[in-house]
Amino acid sequence: MASHFKRSYTDERDFETKASPMATDDITKLHSGEGARKFAARPKQRREESKPARAALIGVAAAALLVIAAAFFILRGILGQPVANVDDAESGSNDAPQQVEVSVDAQTGAVEAGTIDYLGETISMEVVEGHAAVMATDEAGNQRTLFVLPGTPTTMLFFNGTLLVPENLSDGWDVMAYVLDGEAQPGPIVEDGEPVHGEGEIVEAYLDGAELVVTDSTGATVRLAL
Repeated sequence: MASHFKRSYTDERDFETKASPMATDDITKLHSGEGARKFAARPKQRREESKPARAALIGVAAAALLVIAAAFFILRGILGQPVANVDDAESGSNDAPQQVEVSVDAQTGAVEAGTIDYLGETISMEVVEGHAAVMATDEAGNQRTLFVLPGTPTTMLFFNGTLLVPENLSDGWDVMAYVLDGEAQPGPIVEDGEPVHGEGEIVEAYLDGAELVVTDSTGATVRLAL
C-alpha cells in the first residue's frame, strides 16, 4: 500500500523572494532548448566634457599667458633702463661739447659772450681791469674769476671738462686752455712741447670731433688734437 505523506514547511525562509543582482533590463527569456546565458554588466558611460567648457579653459589660459608676457616686457623695460649718474643729476653738469660766440667792442673793449653751464656753475666773460676775463657764477650768485686773457677772445668752447678760448694777440694768435674742475693753471695749448702760435688774426675757430680747428687771416688752417 502506498503511503502518502503530507509535507509541511514550517520555515518560511525557503520561500523568500530575493532580489537578483542583475538589472532587469539584462534578463531575457529563455526559449525551449536554450541553456543558461551569461550577461556582462554594462559599464557606466563616461560623461564627456562639453566643447564650450574646453574652449573657456583655453581662453583663460591664453589670457593668463598674455598677462605674464606683458608683465615681463614691462619689467624688462624698467630694469633695462640705465641708471643716471647721481653726481651729474645733482650738479646739472653737461659734458657735451659747447661753443658760444664772443664779440669785443673795438672802441670800448666791452665783451659780449654767451654762457656755458658746467658743474652747477655758469661760465661767462666780463671785462676786468681793461681785459676780458672768464668768470664762474654758482647757483647762489657767488662769482669768481677763473683767469684773465692777455689778448682779445674770438670765441669760447668747452670740451671734456676744459675751457678753450682762441684769442688774437698783438703778434698773432694762440688758444688759452683751462681745466674747470682741476688744479692746473690756465695757459696756452702746447704742441710738441711748445705753445701753439699762429700768424695773422683768427678768422674762424670751431670743434671738429676731438679736434680744435683754427683758420687765420693768412689762409692757414691748424688742427689741434684735444
